[in-house]
Amino acid sequence: MSSYYLILIVLNTLWLCYLTILLYKKNKSKNVNQQSLLNNELLNKSISKIKLIRFNPFDDVGSDQSFMLVLLDNNNSGILITSLHNRSSTRIYAKNIKNGQSDGTALSKEEKSAIIEAISN
Repeated sequence: MSSYYLILIVLNTLWLCYLTILLYKKNKSKNVNQQSLLNNELLNKSISKIKLIRFNPFDDVGSDQSFMLVLLDNNNSGILITSLHNRSSTRIYAKNIKNGQSDGTALSKEEKSAIIEAISN
């Protein structure tokens, strides 16, 4: 594999981490006055269910370089990040999840399966 593709993979991974932090911060509650309420709120909203599935969606690309990452809290709300890698490009999709369901965006059957696996773990 050329160094160009390795650099692309590293940059995409860093970008995914950055997006994950931004989406998580956006969903965090900001107006909690008491410390005990804050602790309970943070506990409920902290990422507690994680599922990573690597796969190969295309025949012409070797190894499992594509993936789905599900990050959910105790209320089964969070994000789903899907990365599809082929020889010429990498596409990254981030979708909000609320109560185990998509927040208005269509999910593939594989994405639905990944969410169910994250919830059941």
